[in-house]
Amino acid sequence: MRAVSADLPFLDEMTKGLSAFGLSSFRPGQAQVVSSVLSGRNTVVVMPTGAGKSLCYQLPATLLDGVTVVVSPLIALMQDQVEGLSARGIPATFINSSLSDGERQERQKKLRAGEYKLVYVAPERFRSEAFVSALTEARVALYAIDEAHCISQWGHDFRPDYALLGQVRKRLRPPRTVALTATATPEVRDDIARVLLMKEPHVFVAGFDRPNLFLEVLNVTGEDDKRRASVELANEGSGIIYCSTRKQAEGLHQALTTKKVDAVLYHAGMTDDARREAQDAFMSREAAVAVATNAFGMGIDKPGIRFVAHAGIPRAVEAYYQEIGRAGRDGQPAHAVLFFNHADVFTQERLIQSNHPPETLFRDVWEVLRHEQTFQRGVNQLAAQVGSSEFEVSAALKALERERCLSRGGRGEGRYGVTILPGSAAHHPRSPEVKALWTALLAMFPVGARGSTDLPTLGRRTGLDEERLRTGLSSLERAGSITVTRPFAGRAIQVLRDEPWHQLGVDLEKVRAMERTQLLLLKRMTEYAYTKRCRRGFLLRYFGEETALGQRCGGCDVCEGQRTKVPVKSGARDEAPSLAKSALPGQYSVLAVEELKRFRRELSQDLAVPPFIIFNDATMYGLAAALPTTRAEFLRVKGTGEGKWEKFGARVTQICLMARAAGDVAQPMAESVGRKRTRR
Repeated sequence: MRAVSADLPFLDEMTKGLSAFGLSSFRPGQAQVVSSVLSGRNTVVVMPTGAGKSLCYQLPATLLDGVTVVVSPLIALMQDQVEGLSARGIPATFINSSLSDGERQERQKKLRAGEYKLVYVAPERFRSEAFVSALTEARVALYAIDEAHCISQWGHDFRPDYALLGQVRKRLRPPRTVALTATATPEVRDDIARVLLMKEPHVFVAGFDRPNLFLEVLNVTGEDDKRRASVELANEGSGIIYCSTRKQAEGLHQALTTKKVDAVLYHAGMTDDARREAQDAFMSREAAVAVATNAFGMGIDKPGIRFVAHAGIPRAVEAYYQEIGRAGRDGQPAHAVLFFNHADVFTQERLIQSNHPPETLFRDVWEVLRHEQTFQRGVNQLAAQVGSSEFEVSAALKALERERCLSRGGRGEGRYGVTILPGSAAHHPRSPEVKALWTALLAMFPVGARGSTDLPTLGRRTGLDEERLRTGLSSLERAGSITVTRPFAGRAIQVLRDEPWHQLGVDLEKVRAMERTQLLLLKRMTEYAYTKRCRRGFLLRYFGEETALGQRCGGCDVCEGQRTKVPVKSGARDEAPSLAKSALPGQYSVLAVEELKRFRRELSQDLAVPPFIIFNDATMYGLAAALPTTRAEFLRVKGTGEGKWEKFGARVTQICLMARAAGDVAQPMAESVGRKRTRR
């Protein structure tokens, strides 16, 4: 790690402070960072996963007079860190959306009173004026931003609320600020300092090289190859296999358990309890393999992970490096392998594009919401009304929420309709909780008249949390004392501005710019998969680290050869099988075939993929027979699809138009060869 100064004026104090964390010495680079923070310097820290970033703000927090505010993006990570600190007797808490209003108010009261050394919050918390007010009354000694790459649009996980943290810092005026991340290129580091309004910060960059980690890319032809390769990897010991989708994770998990592999499943669609059980099982069982989406891994510190595999290409090199960094933290040999199929790149591109929908979708969504003002039927119903996917509609909602055009409540938030039934006063609630609720309702509403209230109001009147309030309302309803109309169980969408779309002034160029950035980051990740040079050197150069590696690094498949071998099914070949003459359409344009072959060959060279990956011979001859000039005609050719239309449609139709203009026109191909069946 490069430090601005080797002098450590607080070394004795820092070393003594380690005992509070059960440590006796620093890991490489930690002492320099902690000293910089204690000296009052603004500091930017880039340390790989597992290098001990948390100590770089937790230790100063215990030594400084005042509270340390830690900005963290994940509720689960906040909770884990607070539990760990509290177990060591360090007063810490979190304030986030998982708390009731009463709990948040109580913690903010303690914050004002200086009862905490560390307070963890999500960046969205600074939207709350009550919270910011509590911070200004408290003595903020350190402002710490974890996962600081989220600040930059060039980071692999940009979050708009992170981009506002510089203005928060300007308002709080903390005496020192530290921003930490596991992965940041030089341009991202510059962005972090610029957005946080840091002038000449100390910048510490840890060495990115992990000599014990063998880097490998394994070319696969489909999901079956990935599953067989995963079974082989499981022989190496405990590991993590990252999947692009929940469906892929579930299928791969089933395949592993069928082969008697000790596998656990983890994705965001599971319940909190199920995820916790999966994480505990992975941590406690020596040879367990976690099959997961990227929701898994934050806070995972299992030293004996022997491999990390990716069953789909990640969207950025930064995300990939952070995830493979969970392997081999014990310093023993470990393995990072990417199962690569270029079709996965197309899938990721479509996901990125869907996450940045066109203006027409924004307009349609807005007009539906504006008409209803409060939409309480769920994203799936909204998507059905505008004729789009839930994924695209969710992306549009997030963008509109950032622009303060709408707000979305938490699940089950809203007002309860309550009617106290005549004669119900004779019912005597038994439990103290239900009695307190009954007393509050009698004070709020006349008998027989329908009123409305919400859980926070009832909580203030009764001192009960939301779970006990819901239970109490159900008890009174079953007893025949009240009738209850409950709010929408999902997240209600509330329109904040009553203006037509063209008057809103929403700047969608931000959406387009983010789309371009994410596609570029994916392109860089794809370059890693295709590189013919040392993979270790590729990563080190990517993160701006000078490398003295020679021709052979000794730790990647390019330099040392393939380590993972996937048994090939009998009859399978690396190249596409030759097209039998009987499979050719009866007539086709020879000119179109030649031009399509040239286009396919040049593109395959540019992408470094076999020509049949772009489209196989059967599809090529089918195109030469049909000579499509429109999207509809193109999609009727067997072997095409929306993805290929988006990628190759413009060039293919240009070739077909040229063939038609030259008079080299074929008759339509046989139905059995060239056209898809029409679904009935």
